[in-house]
Amino acid sequence: MRRRPDADFDHAELPKAHRIRWWVAAVLAGLIAAGFAVVPYLDVFQNSAFVRNTKVPTVISWAVLQTAIVVSSAVLTLFYIGKARLEGAAYRANQIDIKVFVDERPDGSHDREVDSAVELTAAFKRILNESRLYDPTPVPGVGGSYDFIQIVETAGESADGWWKVATKLIKLAQPPAAFQISGTVRPGNVNGRYQLILELVRMPRFAASPLVIEDDNWPRVLHQAANAVAALVIPRSAYVRKNIHWAAWRDAKIPWQLFDAYQRSNYFVEHNRYDEALAEYYRALTLDPSNVYIRLEIASLQEQLDLHLDALATYDDVITICSRGRPSLARWWIGRDFERQPRVMAKHQEVALLLARYRHALVLGHGDSIASSWWVRKPRRGADSMYDARISQRAELRAALRLRFERYVELDIRTCPQWISRSDRQARHNRLLRAPVDELVVPTATKAEKKRYDDRAAELRSYLCALSQYEIERLIEDYHSFWRRYRHTWSLLTNRALRLCLAWVVLRRAMADVDPHTGAVPRPQPAYPEPKPKLLPPNVFPAGTWPPEPKALTKVVQGSGHRSSWAECYNAASVYAVALMKVGPRGQSDMRRKALNPHLAGTARDQVARSAVRELYHAATVSHSGRLAGRRSWVMDEDPDLVALRGHELFRVFEMVTFAPDRPAPLRPHRAHVWQQASYLRQLIFDIAGCRARFWHAKARDTGPAPDDRTVDEWRAIDGDVWRQLRDLAVSRQDWYTRFQAICAYRRWSVESGYPGKVAGFPAYTEDLLALQHRGFHGVPLEKPINSNKIAPEYIMGCDRRLDQLVAAVKSLDNTPLPEDFCRRADYWRALAAWFDDRVADGTSAETRRLSFLEISA
Repeated sequence: MRRRPDADFDHAELPKAHRIRWWVAAVLAGLIAAGFAVVPYLDVFQNSAFVRNTKVPTVISWAVLQTAIVVSSAVLTLFYIGKARLEGAAYRANQIDIKVFVDERPDGSHDREVDSAVELTAAFKRILNESRLYDPTPVPGVGGSYDFIQIVETAGESADGWWKVATKLIKLAQPPAAFQISGTVRPGNVNGRYQLILELVRMPRFAASPLVIEDDNWPRVLHQAANAVAALVIPRSAYVRKNIHWAAWRDAKIPWQLFDAYQRSNYFVEHNRYDEALAEYYRALTLDPSNVYIRLEIASLQEQLDLHLDALATYDDVITICSRGRPSLARWWIGRDFERQPRVMAKHQEVALLLARYRHALVLGHGDSIASSWWVRKPRRGADSMYDARISQRAELRAALRLRFERYVELDIRTCPQWISRSDRQARHNRLLRAPVDELVVPTATKAEKKRYDDRAAELRSYLCALSQYEIERLIEDYHSFWRRYRHTWSLLTNRALRLCLAWVVLRRAMADVDPHTGAVPRPQPAYPEPKPKLLPPNVFPAGTWPPEPKALTKVVQGSGHRSSWAECYNAASVYAVALMKVGPRGQSDMRRKALNPHLAGTARDQVARSAVRELYHAATVSHSGRLAGRRSWVMDEDPDLVALRGHELFRVFEMVTFAPDRPAPLRPHRAHVWQQASYLRQLIFDIAGCRARFWHAKARDTGPAPDDRTVDEWRAIDGDVWRQLRDLAVSRQDWYTRFQAICAYRRWSVESGYPGKVAGFPAYTEDLLALQHRGFHGVPLEKPINSNKIAPEYIMGCDRRLDQLVAAVKSLDNTPLPEDFCRRADYWRALAAWFDDRVADGTSAETRRLSFLEISA
C-alpha cells in the first residue's frame, strides 16, 4: 500500500513519470494523421455526394488543409512518441547520462594530481552501476539482489560528417536517458576534506536540488554521492512497486542517508563485517523506524552472531508492527486493547509478517540456545564482569521477553504431556522465565545450584520447543488457503515448506523431552488447542526412543511431496540433520548425571547424512547461483541445525562441489562460529596495538623539531583512551556495539598514525588457519590430521583467558605508568601486538609473549 501524501511529509523532488498519457496522445495523433491521409481515398468516401459535387476552390482548400493536418499530426505523433519514451525511461529509471566532472581545485594541488576529475567521474560511474536492490529471504544471509541503474555513454557526439549523422540515427532507436548528472569537484570546507557538488536534471529541463557531499576521503564521497542519486530517482520509479523494501516510500522523498546506510550495511554483510553492518542497519532505522524489512535484516544478523535472545525480540517487534492489520492475530499477539484501534494492513508488509512469524518459530525451536542465554552457566568469572555490557543486555531482554510471553499463558497450548490449568501455566511461566535471574559462575556454585540451573534450562528448552510447534501449526492454519496469501509470499515460503518445518520442530521437541536415563521420548502430539488433521505432527519414533528411525524420517520427508524451492529442500535437509545431533544443548552431549546420550551411529548415521546432503544438493540446484553465494556462511558455519552434519565426510564433498573452495574443504568443528568470533576479536586487538606501535615508532624516528609538552600530553591521553577501549573490548567481548566502537576508534587512530586501518571481517574456517593459530598460541605444531572438535574449543578457551589477562594488565597500569620515552612506548605496543599475534612461526607461545609484554611494562 502506498504511503498517503500528508501535508507534513516531504514529497519526492522529481516529477511523476506520465508515460501513459503521452502514449495515448501519440496514438490519437497517429490515428488523426492516418485518417486524413487514407480515408479521403477510400471508395466509400469518393462515392459520397459530398465529394462528387465539390467545386474546384473547395478541392484546393481541402488539399491544403489535408496536407497541413497530416503533416502537423505526424509531427505531433513523433513528438509524443519521444515524450512517451522519455517518460518511460524516467519511470524505469535505469539509464543515466553522466558528464565529466568540472574540477575547481587549485592548479598544482596534490589532490588534483592524485585523483583527476576524469578518474573521479569514472569511479563514480562504476559505483553507481554497482548500486543494488535486495529481496527478502527466509534464510539468514544476503538475499537476492539486482542492479537497477545503467550508465549511458554519450559516444559519437564528437564525430564529424556522415558518421555523426549515422550515430545519431542509431541512438534514436535506443531508449533515451531520462536523467543527466553534472558534477563539480571542490576542496572541502575544512582542510583535509573533499567535496563533490552534483546536479541531477530530469530531462528535458527539470533540475533537482543540488547535492553537496563532503567527507574525509574520495571513495566515501563517491559512494555517498551515488547513493544520494539513487535516493532521488527511486521514489518516482518502478522500483517502489517491485521492491517491497521501498514500497512505503512511493512518491515520498527518501533521505539519501537512509539509502546510503542500506547500501553500506549490505556491503558489510557480504564481506562478513557484521558489527559494522548492524551499526549501519540501526542508522537506517533512525531514519525509517517503521521499515520492517530492515528489522528483519537486523534479526538475521543477530542469529548469525549467536544473539538468539536479541533475534527473538526483534522478530517479535516485526510481528507486532505488521499484525496491526490483522485483528485476530493482533488480539493474541498484542492484546485485546488493539480492538479499539484497527488499522488496514499495508500489502507490502505481508511478506515481512510471514517471514517474521516463520523465523520467530524457528528461533523458539532452538530452545537450547535461548535457555543457555536465560539460565546462564559461566565456566569462570571474567575479569570486571560487572562492567560487561552483554550481561546487562541479557537482563533487559529477559525482562522484556518474560512480559511478552504472557500471551502464551492465555492459550491452552499443549506444553506438557498432560493438560494443565491456567494457574499452573502461569506458575510454570513464572518459574521458567524468571527475571531478573543471576548468571551462575560454575567454579563457585554449589551442586544444588548447578542442578537447579540445569533442570530449569532443560525444562525451559522443552517449553520453548512446544511454543515453537504451536506457532508453526498456527502458521499452517493461517496460510494453508491460497486466498489468504499475498502473491509475493508463495515464492518465499510454501505450505510444503511449513509442513516440513513441523516435522523439524517435532524432532527438536523430542530432543528436549528425551529421558536422559532411558532415551525414551513422548509420543508426538499437537500443540494447537483445536488440532485438525493437517496439523497432526508426524511420528518418527516408532520405538518410542531417541534417535528416530531413518526409514520413518524418509517416509515423512518423501510424503510431503515434490520439493521445488530452496525453503522446501533446505527444511527437508534440516529434518535429517537434526536427527544426527546428540540430545544435549547445541547438539552436544547431555552433561546431566548418568545421561545415556543416545545418537545415530554407523550405517544408520551414514544413511541419514546421505539423505541430508542429497536435499542440500537439491536446494543448491533450485537456487540461483547469486543467492547461493549469499547463503554460504549460514549453511557452512552458522546454522545450528547442521552442527552434526558438518562433521560428516559427505558434507565436505558437498562444499567442494557446490562452492568450489580454493583448497580442500575441511570438516568443521561444532563451534565454528564461536571460533570465528574469537579470531575476529583477536585480530582487532592486534590491529589496534600495531597501529599505536607504528604511531610511536614514527614519532621516535621524527628528526624535526621536538613537540611541545601539550602535544605530547595529547598523544599520551590518546594512549589512555586506547587502553580503556581495549579493556571494554575484552570485558564486553560478546557485545557487538562495543566491538563497533572499537572499530570506529581504530579508524580514527589509524588516520592519525598513517596506519592502513583496514578492518578484517569474520574469517572463513580452514583447518590450516586453525592449526596455525594453535601453533602460535601454544608454540607447538599440530600433527595432522587434527581433531577440530577438540582443538577449536581449546583455542577458544585460550582466547578467553588471554582477554581476562589483558583486563588485569590494563588495571595494573594505574600502579605502573607507561614509559615516557617514545621508543619504549613503541616497544610496549609492539609487545602487546605480538602477544595477540597467533600467526607467528617463531616457536614462541602466547604465554611467553605475555611475559615479555609484562617485562617491558615493568
